[in-house]
Amino acid sequence: MRIAIIGAGRVGRTLGGRLAAAGHAVTYGVRVPNDPKHAGIGSVAGIREAVAGAEVAFLTTSWAGAQGALEAAGDLSGRVLVDATNPIGPGMVLTHGTTDSGAEQVARWSPGARVVKAFNTIGMEVMANPQFANGRSVLWLSGDDAAACESVAGLGRELGFEPVRLGPLARARFQEPAALLWITATATMGREFSWGVLRR
Repeated sequence: MRIAIIGAGRVGRTLGGRLAAAGHAVTYGVRVPNDPKHAGIGSVAGIREAVAGAEVAFLTTSWAGAQGALEAAGDLSGRVLVDATNPIGPGMVLTHGTTDSGAEQVARWSPGARVVKAFNTIGMEVMANPQFANGRSVLWLSGDDAAACESVAGLGRELGFEPVRLGPLARARFQEPAALLWITATATMGREFSWGVLRR
Protein backbone atom coordinates (compact mmCIF):
# COMPACT_ATOMS: atom_id res chain seq x y z
CA MET A 1 0.00 0.00 0.00
CA ARG A 2 1.19 3.55 -0.71
CA ILE A 3 1.21 5.50 2.55
CA ALA A 4 1.96 9.15 3.29
CA ILE A 5 3.10 10.19 6.75
CA ILE A 6 2.34 13.89 7.21
CA GLY A 7 5.02 15.00 9.64
CA ALA A 8 8.36 13.41 10.45
CA GLY A 9 8.57 13.78 14.21
CA ARG A 10 8.90 10.91 16.65
CA VAL A 11 5.38 9.58 16.10
CA GLY A 12 5.59 9.92 12.33
CA ARG A 13 8.98 8.25 12.11
CA THR A 14 7.92 5.42 14.40
CA LEU A 15 4.76 4.63 12.45
CA GLY A 16 6.45 5.19 9.11
CA GLY A 17 9.34 2.92 10.00
CA ARG A 18 7.06 0.11 11.13
CA LEU A 19 4.80 0.40 8.09
CA ALA A 20 7.81 0.40 5.77
CA ALA A 21 9.17 -2.68 7.56
CA ALA A 22 5.81 -4.36 6.94
CA GLY A 23 6.29 -3.87 3.21
CA HIS A 24 4.36 -0.67 2.52
CA ALA A 25 5.66 2.15 0.33
CA VAL A 26 6.03 5.04 2.79
CA THR A 27 6.69 8.67 1.91
CA TYR A 28 7.07 11.36 4.56
CA GLY A 29 5.39 14.64 3.69
CA VAL A 30 7.19 17.61 5.23
CA ARG A 31 7.40 21.36 4.68
CA VAL A 32 11.12 21.40 3.80
CA PRO A 33 12.06 18.05 2.20
CA ASN A 34 15.75 18.90 1.83
CA ASP A 35 16.21 19.78 5.50
CA PRO A 36 19.22 17.75 6.76
CA LYS A 37 17.22 16.59 9.79
CA HIS A 38 15.23 14.31 7.47
CA ALA A 39 18.31 12.53 6.15
CA GLY A 40 18.23 8.77 6.40
CA ILE A 41 14.54 8.27 7.15
CA GLY A 42 13.55 7.09 3.68
CA SER A 43 11.47 8.74 0.99
CA VAL A 44 10.75 12.42 1.77
CA ALA A 45 8.70 14.87 -0.27
CA GLY A 46 6.61 17.99 0.11
CA ILE A 47 3.31 17.40 1.86
CA ARG A 48 1.14 17.79 -1.25
CA GLU A 49 3.41 15.54 -3.32
CA ALA A 50 3.52 12.83 -0.65
CA VAL A 51 -0.24 12.77 -0.22
CA ALA A 52 -0.98 12.86 -3.96
CA GLY A 53 0.57 9.44 -4.46
CA ALA A 54 -0.86 7.78 -1.35
CA GLU A 55 -3.84 5.57 -0.68
CA VAL A 56 -3.73 6.32 3.06
CA ALA A 57 -2.34 9.41 4.77
CA PHE A 58 -1.41 9.62 8.46
CA LEU A 59 -1.59 13.01 10.16
CA THR A 60 1.13 12.89 12.84
CA THR A 61 1.93 16.56 13.41
CA SER A 62 1.46 18.47 16.62
CA TRP A 63 -2.04 19.86 17.08
CA ALA A 64 -0.70 23.36 16.54
CA GLY A 65 0.64 22.32 13.14
CA ALA A 66 -2.30 20.20 12.01
CA GLN A 67 -4.35 22.81 10.16
CA GLY A 68 -1.38 24.19 8.27
CA ALA A 69 -0.24 20.71 7.27
CA LEU A 70 -3.69 19.83 5.96
CA GLU A 71 -3.88 23.08 4.02
CA ALA A 72 -0.51 22.20 2.46
CA ALA A 73 -1.82 18.73 1.57
CA GLY A 74 -4.54 20.11 -0.67
CA ASP A 75 -7.67 18.23 -1.69
CA LEU A 76 -7.99 14.95 0.26
CA SER A 77 -11.43 14.04 -1.06
CA GLY A 78 -11.97 10.28 -1.08
CA ARG A 79 -8.65 9.55 0.62
CA VAL A 80 -8.32 7.71 3.94
CA LEU A 81 -6.89 10.17 6.47
CA VAL A 82 -5.76 8.72 9.79
CA ASP A 83 -5.83 11.37 12.50
CA ALA A 84 -3.18 10.44 15.06
CA THR A 85 -3.12 13.90 16.66
CA ASN A 86 -4.57 15.10 19.95
CA PRO A 87 -6.09 18.57 20.46
CA ILE A 88 -4.01 19.42 23.51
CA GLY A 89 -3.38 23.09 24.17
CA PRO A 90 -1.35 25.08 26.72
CA GLY A 91 -1.58 23.73 30.24
CA MET A 92 -2.19 20.17 28.96
CA VAL A 93 -5.91 20.72 28.44
CA LEU A 94 -8.05 19.58 25.54
CA THR A 95 -9.14 22.30 23.15
CA HIS A 96 -12.09 20.15 22.06
CA GLY A 97 -14.17 17.75 24.12
CA THR A 98 -17.60 16.23 24.90
CA THR A 99 -19.45 18.16 22.19
CA ASP A 100 -16.70 18.19 19.56
CA SER A 101 -13.35 16.55 18.91
CA GLY A 102 -10.08 17.25 17.22
CA ALA A 103 -10.90 14.51 14.71
CA GLU A 104 -14.15 16.23 13.74
CA GLN A 105 -12.19 19.46 13.34
CA VAL A 106 -9.72 17.62 11.11
CA ALA A 107 -12.66 16.43 9.00
CA ARG A 108 -13.91 20.01 8.69
CA TRP A 109 -10.44 21.12 7.60
CA SER A 110 -10.33 18.30 5.01
CA PRO A 111 -13.82 18.09 3.48
CA GLY A 112 -14.40 14.83 1.65
CA ALA A 113 -11.56 12.96 3.37
CA ARG A 114 -12.44 9.61 4.95
CA VAL A 115 -11.16 10.46 8.42
CA VAL A 116 -10.37 7.71 10.92
CA LYS A 117 -9.22 8.52 14.45
CA ALA A 118 -6.53 6.05 15.52
CA PHE A 119 -3.03 5.73 16.97
CA ASN A 120 -3.64 8.70 19.30
CA THR A 121 -4.12 7.04 22.71
CA ILE A 122 -0.64 5.51 23.06
CA GLY A 123 2.96 6.65 22.90
CA MET A 124 5.58 5.88 20.31
CA GLU A 125 7.02 3.11 22.50
CA VAL A 126 3.78 1.15 22.12
CA MET A 127 3.60 1.99 18.42
CA ALA A 128 7.08 0.50 18.08
CA ASN A 129 6.06 -2.68 19.91
CA PRO A 130 2.40 -3.32 20.86
CA GLN A 131 3.12 -6.83 22.13
CA PHE A 132 3.05 -7.40 25.89
CA ALA A 133 3.55 -10.52 28.00
CA ASN A 134 -0.18 -10.66 28.73
CA GLY A 135 -1.52 -9.67 25.32
CA ARG A 136 -1.61 -7.07 22.56
CA SER A 137 -2.30 -3.38 22.86
CA VAL A 138 -5.77 -2.33 21.83
CA LEU A 139 -5.94 0.13 18.95
CA TRP A 140 -9.05 2.26 19.49
CA LEU A 141 -10.42 3.72 16.29
CA SER A 142 -13.51 5.56 15.13
CA GLY A 143 -14.78 6.84 11.82
CA ASP A 144 -17.88 7.30 9.73
CA ASP A 145 -16.65 5.24 6.77
CA ALA A 146 -16.68 1.50 7.55
CA ALA A 147 -14.35 0.57 4.69
CA ALA A 148 -11.83 3.24 5.72
CA CYS A 149 -11.96 1.98 9.31
CA GLU A 150 -11.34 -1.57 8.15
CA SER A 151 -8.33 -0.43 6.08
CA VAL A 152 -6.84 1.24 9.15
CA ALA A 153 -7.72 -1.74 11.35
CA GLY A 154 -5.92 -3.98 8.87
CA LEU A 155 -2.79 -1.87 9.11
CA GLY A 156 -3.10 -2.00 12.89
CA ARG A 157 -3.29 -5.80 12.83
CA GLU A 158 -0.20 -5.93 10.63
CA LEU A 159 1.67 -3.92 13.26
CA GLY A 160 0.52 -6.26 16.05
CA PHE A 161 -2.41 -4.35 17.56
CA GLU A 162 -5.90 -5.53 18.45
CA PRO A 163 -8.11 -2.99 16.63
CA VAL A 164 -11.45 -2.08 18.22
CA ARG A 165 -13.78 0.26 16.35
CA LEU A 166 -15.77 2.40 18.75
CA GLY A 167 -18.25 3.70 16.19
CA PRO A 168 -18.64 6.93 14.19
CA LEU A 169 -16.07 9.71 14.18
CA ALA A 170 -17.90 11.53 16.98
CA ARG A 171 -16.64 8.81 19.34
CA ALA A 172 -13.25 10.49 19.05
CA ARG A 173 -14.67 12.80 21.71
CA PHE A 174 -13.86 9.95 24.12
CA GLN A 175 -10.66 8.72 22.49
CA GLU A 176 -8.93 12.05 22.87
CA PRO A 177 -9.48 12.34 26.65
CA ALA A 178 -8.17 8.75 26.86
CA ALA A 179 -4.96 9.99 25.29
CA LEU A 180 -4.67 12.64 28.00
CA LEU A 181 -5.24 9.94 30.61
CA TRP A 182 -2.43 7.85 29.11
CA ILE A 183 -0.10 10.85 29.13
CA THR A 184 -1.02 11.65 32.74
CA ALA A 185 -0.42 8.05 33.84
CA THR A 186 3.11 8.06 32.41
CA ALA A 187 4.16 10.18 35.40
CA THR A 188 3.76 7.18 37.69
CA MET A 189 3.78 4.20 35.29
CA GLY A 190 6.43 5.15 32.76
CA ARG A 191 5.71 4.80 29.06
CA GLU A 192 5.81 1.03 28.52
CA PHE A 193 2.12 0.33 29.11
CA SER A 194 -1.01 0.37 27.03
CA TRP A 195 -4.75 -0.29 26.88
CA GLY A 196 -6.14 -3.80 26.92
CA VAL A 197 -9.56 -5.43 27.06
CA LEU A 198 -10.73 -8.03 29.57
CA ARG A 199 -13.52 -10.26 28.25
CA ARG A 200 -15.79 -12.80 29.89
